[in-house]
Order: sequence, then structure tokens, then C-alpha cells
Amino acid sequence: MMKLCLPGLFLLLVSSLLNANTVLLASSDYSPHSGEHLPEEGALTAIVRRAFALQGMEVDIHYMPFARAMQATRQGHYAGIIGVKHTPEREEQFYFPTPIYHTSIVLFKRRSEQYNFTSYLDLAHQGLRYGSVLGYSHPVGFLETNIRHYQVSNEEQLFQLLAADRVDLIAGDKLNGIYLLEHEFSEYLTQIDWIEPPIEQQPLYLLFSRQHPEALSLKAAFNAGIEHMQQHGEIDQLTQRLLPPPRLPFE
Repeated sequence: MMKLCLPGLFLLLVSSLLNANTVLLASSDYSPHSGEHLPEEGALTAIVRRAFALQGMEVDIHYMPFARAMQATRQGHYAGIIGVKHTPEREEQFYFPTPIYHTSIVLFKRRSEQYNFTSYLDLAHQGLRYGSVLGYSHPVGFLETNIRHYQVSNEEQLFQLLAADRVDLIAGDKLNGIYLLEHEFSEYLTQIDWIEPPIEQQPLYLLFSRQHPEALSLKAAFNAGIEHMQQHGEIDQLTQRLLPPPRLPFE
């Protein structure tokens, strides 16, 4: 009887070992940083896979809308979520490892408009309207000015509001905004540009859920992989190869 059970037990043991070396992560389509349609799934994803591979681990990524990915990871259904910015509120529910790399945050506007400001408060005093996607983070201190703020459910609606003169400014990742305008919302390409220089540089993270039982050990493994990549210049190599070069507003 015991001999008949051994093959099943052996397969179960092998399966458990394989699963132990596979990290289940969530991600949204955050082009050109991450996305299942991108070469190597984008720079962020390529770096995450490499960092874990250095620790002998494979990565399984499930792509879904950002709000769903955050909720599922927050509940511990996924070990972590790729490509998230820091907010104090998120520290209560996630562990923040070493950041992967930094991205430029700019203010997108209509090409026909010019705004001069030395602080965010100047923008509020000018009566400008700010648009954002529900659940996304904001530049530090921006909402504290009590600027008029309108929220929508996705980026397409946000660019529609901006082009239609229903909001005046969008704060967003420069590379992501340019990608969306060039590849998904090209009808707005002649109407929208952005303000240089960037208003801030924000680090992008792989967040680990505090509800996941292996979160701290995975965080340590990831940090070790990232440190190795930094020391050997691998992160710069991947970002230079997989991200578009810097550019000025559309002409």
C-alpha cells in the first residue's frame, strides 16, 4: 500500500518545490515600463525577473487593471505588485523594498496653453483644474493646495477631459503619458503636450503584500538581486535598451 502511494507523494513533493521557487506577482499595463505586449514585458518586468532569477526563483505575472491588481495584492492573493509609487498610506499595507528605478513626473496640458508657476499653490490661485485617475498617486503637496480636482476611472477619460478643456493639468509619468498619446490615444496627439522640467522624480517599486506569508523573505531575496544588478550595471543596461530615450515636448 505504501509503495502505491510513493509516486503520488513524490509528484506532490516536486510540485511543492517548484511552487516554492515561483513568485506570483500582479501587474497592470504600465507602458513602456511593464506590459505583456512589450518586448521582454518592459524594463520593470525584465528587471524583476532578473533579480529573482539571481536568487534561483522564477516569476509568474498576472496582468490586470491597476485597481484590481492593488486590491488582490493587498489581500495577499499575490506576493507583490510591479510598478507602484510610494505613498504613506501604502506603507500600512505593503512592504517597500529597494526601488527599481526612478521615473520623471510632468504636468500634461493643452498645447495652446502656457502656465507660469513657482509653486503648486500658484496653479491653484490661477483657478486651474486638475484631473487624475481614481486610485493613482499624486505629486507631494499638490492636492494640499485645494486645487480643483476631478477624478475619472481610466487614462482615456483623463486625456478626453484635458483635450476637451474640462481640466487644465494632468500630473503623470512622462514616458507613460507619451506612450499613451503615441500608441493608444493618437487623436489627442496634436492637442496635448507637457511642461518641462519634470516636477519630480519618483521611484518605482515592486511592493510586497503584508498579508502574504512569505513577503519578508521575498523582499530580502529581491533586494539582494537588485543590489547585484546595481553593482554590475545591469539595471542601466536594461533601461537603456527597453525604455525610449528622453525627449522634449511635441513640436
